[in-house]
Amino acid sequence: MKLWFLKAAGTLEDEEIILEDNVITIGGAEFPDLSHIKNEEQIERFILEKYPGMHGERSGKWAGEICSFITKIKKGDLVAVPLKTRNEVLIGKVTGNYEYRQLSDFISHIRRVRWLKTFSKGAFEEEYDVDLNSPEALSLIKADPEKLSGFTETKSLGALVEELSFTLEDMGLMREKMLELVYRLAETEEITEVRKIAAEMEKMLREK
Repeated sequence: MKLWFLKAAGTLEDEEIILEDNVITIGGAEFPDLSHIKNEEQIERFILEKYPGMHGERSGKWAGEICSFITKIKKGDLVAVPLKTRNEVLIGKVTGNYEYRQLSDFISHIRRVRWLKTFSKGAFEEEYDVDLNSPEALSLIKADPEKLSGFTETKSLGALVEELSFTLEDMGLMREKMLELVYRLAETEEITEVRKIAAEMEKMLREK
């Protein structure tokens, strides 16, 4: 289990979305679905296509943060999200893989979370020796594993019900995606398209 530091969305509306929809985002809503990316270089190409004047360290760093959000954060990891419109840092447990869902002009690349705890910003900085004004959008926080396990050891009945609700919702979303792929299969006779759809189905099943 790791603890990640992730800068939150920048507006009140976006922060309400991450709270109500139980999601986190890395931003970059101007980029397409990144489900099939394999490395930072692929993301950096998207960045440079959109912002050709952004070169070198800046584009590489941004690509690395997005790639880490998609591939390195694992289910069960913890994430600390400082809110810009409140004096709060949210702690959540990551419960889902990367998804592309357009929730606002800023939010489209998301991971599902279960919110566990709230710190004041001052208390969080002191407890974890973190500078909330650091320029990084995503970074790892060094923390004692025993301290991290304390966030998830005891679950109330309400938390368990909420977690079950998330699981059932994920199953519903997966069912909708699988049905969409089945409809695509029924409408095509192109063998290359059939193979592509079959690969998408296999990927979805492996992730679950």
